[in-house]
Amino acid sequence: MAAPPPSYTTAPTNAPAYSETPAPVASAADALPGYDGSGAAPSLFVASPGIDDKLPNHFKINNNYAKAQVMPSDLQAHLVLLGAFHRLREGIRTFKGNADVPMQPDERWAVFLQRAVYRFEQWAVRMIGGEGQEEVLGEGPKVLTPNEIPPLDVLMVWHTYMLNPRTYYEDCLRKLPGLLRVGSLPLMQLAGTIDHETLLPHPPSEARSSAFNSFTNQPFQYSLNTTSDETVPIYCPNCSQPNTIPWITYRGDGFAQRGFMCVCNSCRFTFNRETLGVRKFYEDMEKCIVNPDRFFMANTVVDYQAGVPADVQWSQVLTATVLSLREGTVPAPAEIWGKQIGWTMKAVEDYCRIGLLGKKNQPWIATPRPLNIILSAYRQPGPFSIDLASAILRQMNFVEKMVNMGFTEQARWEDDHDTLTRCVVRYHHFLDLMASTPGYFAVPTLDIDLAWHTHQLLCKSYRELKDIIGIVPDHDDKVGQGALSDAYDKTAEAWKVRFGVPYSICGCLPPDVASNSGGASFSLFSKKGKSKSTLEKSIENPRPDLLSHSDDSADQTHPSDHYAVAIVNPGEQNAAQAQTRRQEITKRTKELGKSVEKGKADQWGEIMQKRAKDHTPSFLCPVQYGVR
Repeated sequence: MAAPPPSYTTAPTNAPAYSETPAPVASAADALPGYDGSGAAPSLFVASPGIDDKLPNHFKINNNYAKAQVMPSDLQAHLVLLGAFHRLREGIRTFKGNADVPMQPDERWAVFLQRAVYRFEQWAVRMIGGEGQEEVLGEGPKVLTPNEIPPLDVLMVWHTYMLNPRTYYEDCLRKLPGLLRVGSLPLMQLAGTIDHETLLPHPPSEARSSAFNSFTNQPFQYSLNTTSDETVPIYCPNCSQPNTIPWITYRGDGFAQRGFMCVCNSCRFTFNRETLGVRKFYEDMEKCIVNPDRFFMANTVVDYQAGVPADVQWSQVLTATVLSLREGTVPAPAEIWGKQIGWTMKAVEDYCRIGLLGKKNQPWIATPRPLNIILSAYRQPGPFSIDLASAILRQMNFVEKMVNMGFTEQARWEDDHDTLTRCVVRYHHFLDLMASTPGYFAVPTLDIDLAWHTHQLLCKSYRELKDIIGIVPDHDDKVGQGALSDAYDKTAEAWKVRFGVPYSICGCLPPDVASNSGGASFSLFSKKGKSKSTLEKSIENPRPDLLSHSDDSADQTHPSDHYAVAIVNPGEQNAAQAQTRRQEITKRTKELGKSVEKGKADQWGEIMQKRAKDHTPSFLCPVQYGVR
């Protein structure tokens, strides 16, 4: 049995008192329609009774007391969605129907994601409200009506988008005012659309299905299979005329395929996804010239470090500098800029480098990081500053781990309230750790990452972290494995020093003593001589709220390494980093084994030595990031 976290019934004696109004409860008018055919009043997701009862009222973060930022019931609702996403993926990958273009399971899933991203764009822009609709939308928060709840594939894209909090906030401010008004993902409302036992969506009402179709011109029910006669309208970047393009072709150049290429029916211009991204750049450029006080280039509105809106003057200056704008610069259509500058991202980069580096493009000087950040938003078409299909591929690695640990099985949480409570408690300590080590990249474990993801979906609360820890942390899922493994070691070391217990006891060994330089030692070795194994004694756990020594809980503290997608023939640098990591783990294993044999290991060291035998350490798979 896992050691339960301590039960908190009152706030700490030295914590401030909070006089808060209860969270608003959705009315029947805002809830989803019933699905049992009885005509009963609709209901939201109902979490397991008492699942929030053991959570502390306050947490000490950054030397101040703060209320809980996320609740175990939020995690439970989130896990319903993750289970539904996983079932959706498996349904696509194992499709057995007729397909006129043969595809492997992963290829079929990748094509499905491209279509899901397109459907999400239509929903977000046409149904919820896109750029230029600010006056119609009005001000103030918006509650999704039952008929505005999107299908599961669209919801999956929205969910992943929000797990990139800085980019999502920036794009909402610039392009998606409707989503900005919606604010947080309505977890309880959305989880209520899923059957908790089958993890399949409830059938939509006729009104909901009709509303989605009329606004988006897309069927509510997504297709499990894509055929070559299904098309999408794409406008030529050179002449702005529409082209009807198949999603897939035998040649592999359909819009949902990696080799996408099209010759415009009107002007015979050849374009691909890169060209469409360049067109997006030129369109934004024209807006910035026409109205520099209102429009700015991508990734200039939200401060890249702090995660909050930057000063408007800074956005104006950075935009003007990158675009080489001067007083009297004449606006021009995107087609003209394309002919003058070029239709490749390399041509755009060279043009912008002149604005930042001077009148001449000096190729021996590396492209400044702010420019790379801006240009990254224009490497794919659409209003989104990231490749959402690739982001979902990376995110599904995390979902798979949740499924494998049994977290998406809702019956589990009827009796087990301790696990999700511990996830939330560890997350708040993780926030405190980030606040105590500004400028360092902290790597979460799986249980912490679940709570972190859930908090990011609660946008308003998450953005208020600026007042608690000084920044709104971004959640970068494209970090190189070398940096990731080093950062994880430093996170584990800092956690042990700050909280007195190991960060993880899944079997991934922490940094060895020899690698520590000064300060407190993160050692699993005691200074005692040979003695009776601590595993034969009762485990003394000073922080059961932060760590359980139960074998059933071990995998929950495994490093969250869903940041990468493995590919064949990885780069030499990544392969070398993986080999270095493998050698380091081997060294740690030998040192710990010797210490256990001599009776010098503490109780945590013996537990980890036992678990390391059949455990696969993280960060050993040589990968390239952001590539399918």
